[in-house]
Amino acid sequence: MKTGHFEIVTMLLAAMILVDIFQVKPEVLDMADNAFDDEYLKCTDRMEIKYVPQLLKEEKASHQQLDTVWENAKAKWEARKTQIFLPMNFKDNHGIALLAYISEAQEQTPFYHLFNEAVKMAGQSREDYIYGFQFKAFHFYLTRALQLLRRPCKASYKNVVYRTSQGTSFTFGGLNQARFGHFTLAYSAKPQAANDQQTVLSIYTCLGVDIEIFLDKESERITLIPLNEVFQVSQEGAGNNLILQSTNKTCSHYECAFLGGLKTENCVENLEYFQHIYVYNPGEYALIFKNNLGWLLWLMPIIPELWEAEVGESFEPKSSRQA
Repeated sequence: MKTGHFEIVTMLLAAMILVDIFQVKPEVLDMADNAFDDEYLKCTDRMEIKYVPQLLKEEKASHQQLDTVWENAKAKWEARKTQIFLPMNFKDNHGIALLAYISEAQEQTPFYHLFNEAVKMAGQSREDYIYGFQFKAFHFYLTRALQLLRRPCKASYKNVVYRTSQGTSFTFGGLNQARFGHFTLAYSAKPQAANDQQTVLSIYTCLGVDIEIFLDKESERITLIPLNEVFQVSQEGAGNNLILQSTNKTCSHYECAFLGGLKTENCVENLEYFQHIYVYNPGEYALIFKNNLGWLLWLMPIIPELWEAEVGESFEPKSSRQA
């Protein structure tokens, strides 16, 4: 039987990832310029209607791991979606991609590592994305899911979340800003560093989405952070730990790469893309942003704490606020 190009690439990458899982390497925190960071802001409808459904079929057919992960998540989504109050324009494929990613991430599966590594490197050039990136549809649906579920910055930023890594390094100087470069899970419970090489990241995210409701684990807050959220980085004390404070913006080197968009030399900031955003937490009232104007259409009585912050407002972490 003839082995296709994608299957060969998949087998090689999977083997490399499995080796890497057992070789703990320090993580470099920087602007992740090689990551594929398209936000599809100018082509959302065209991609969603005309291209991505067929892409998903093709990629599942050529990638057995993706097909298995997707179908498993699809079954879970069908059982779960009726228990979640979802925003307008949030489709089943958004939910399946979201549930697939967070399930694989929590279990640290080979697919999770394979996808994250692919995202971190697929943005080297448009050619790398077009010819070498096997998760175009999955990336699109996951990116859109986070955009649709986003909340006002103040609602997300006020609650710090944490992530540990083995020896994260960051070079201070210049703007002292960074992006994760891959989708990242963070948790409300602050962990203790197991050794001197571990780094605890305290993260104040504006654009991360609380996703525990999708997993029926509401006792612990779990936040999924988009790969291109820009953070201001500072050191916590004299140790290895770092504080990441959101700048309430993303930046991207790509815009509609599938439709011909080339990589820009600089990471282009996206300050305003609050489209159809909905507060999905069932314990809060729903609200809708009217496109990019910042006006709110309240469906229920006003929640004062969600009205305190405006787009672009600068926040301080709790540790630096006065009681």
